Amino acid sequence: MIDLGALGRQPKILWVFVAVTAVAAGVIVVESRGSGPADLALPETPASSGFSSLNYDPGDTSTTIPGCDSVVLPGSGDSVGVIFQLDGGSYDDPRYPWFSGRKATALSDALVSALPADTAIEFATPGTSAFGTESALRFGPVQGPSSDSSLDDPSLFAGSTAAGLLIRGGRGADLTVTISKSTGGVPPCFAGSLDRREVSADGTVVDIKDSTSEDGDRTVVSRTATAYASDGTTLQASTTQFESPDEVMAMDELISLVKSSDVRIGAPIPEGTRPSPLPCDARGGSQDGPAVTHADADRIGHALEHARIRSLRAVIAFAQPLAPMQRVAFADDALCTAGRIVTPGSEGVVTVSITGGQPLPEIPDKYDPAAERSVDTVRLPDGSISERSRFGARTVTVTRPSGTRIRVSSTSAGELVTVGNLESIATAPGLDL
Repeated sequence: MIDLGALGRQPKILWVFVAVTAVAAGVIVVESRGSGPADLALPETPASSGFSSLNYDPGDTSTTIPGCDSVVLPGSGDSVGVIFQLDGGSYDDPRYPWFSGRKATALSDALVSALPADTAIEFATPGTSAFGTESALRFGPVQGPSSDSSLDDPSLFAGSTAAGLLIRGGRGADLTVTISKSTGGVPPCFAGSLDRREVSADGTVVDIKDSTSEDGDRTVVSRTATAYASDGTTLQASTTQFESPDEVMAMDELISLVKSSDVRIGAPIPEGTRPSPLPCDARGGSQDGPAVTHADADRIGHALEHARIRSLRAVIAFAQPLAPMQRVAFADDALCTAGRIVTPGSEGVVTVSITGGQPLPEIPDKYDPAAERSVDTVRLPDGSISERSRFGARTVTVTRPSGTRIRVSSTSAGELVTVGNLESIATAPGLDL
């Protein structure tokens, strides 16, 4: 979801996005903030229930809004159409010097710290994460107009989004947060787009919108708070949750989140902040495995790092430990991670993907002329099937009897990382989904 609160700075513009492209996977999984057990039963939310509001409520179009000196009515003035292609880009796009991989990590950490202390974070409910942001409230690359768009200020239509499922007391809320930057100042108040406006002591302006919709016999509460800070940061946080006396996130908590001085583009990056994770993916195979959870990512990530140290530490060095496991974009049954090799003469990248619900491959007849010749397929003592690459990037794919498929690949330029090293990682304990 692109934060389009910035559009208020150009009130006469109508906009359309066309041709959305895939986003480079680059989000970090975060630790649970709750004090309960790691394996949380995921509660139903409006997104997971398939709720959709067919009737859009434009809200109150009154000319009087608390906190607003004046109100712009819908349809007033002339409009200009703007059509452009939306592009994924990277964390370090020179068109957006206000954002970077390390800035994304720092902002994500600050966002998590600004949440209520008794909440836990899960992967976003499938369908709520926009443009491939498969995150647990980690900011992804800036989404904005493609590089060939003829816009004078692409930042006006650009922003980074973090999405996640917030859990509290056994209830869930879909939370989406978008950050962007503009030099246009605070937009005017548009009738129907906000219920009231507040101004903090530091000059931050916060627009607040609260609405409800019906989903059968249940009421869905949608809340949005948008902060316009003095450093040009526009921070918008939105939740959808089923109405309940025990709210997952009340409006005052949402307002407190967007007021946080640490979730700002101008906030300093703490020393030691990690860069953004390397892109990773899971290729091939059916996508019918069990949905992965944050608990899966945490458990498997620790087991994988132990396996990597045991198999590779004696021969190569990494720039840093493997990034925490992240969920593969556009799939909810696969995890992946990557690490950069820095040993002189063996520089490269090791990537790992883990998917559940996969069938065991058949061992081809070596006399069959149509058999695959680019890999050696062997049965391991525990019944797993290992497919070892013979050409190109060194790759091992191990499919276990449990249905878990682990693919480990290395682009190392040297010979220190062998197929045997990779198979040792893929067969390590603790990696089953």
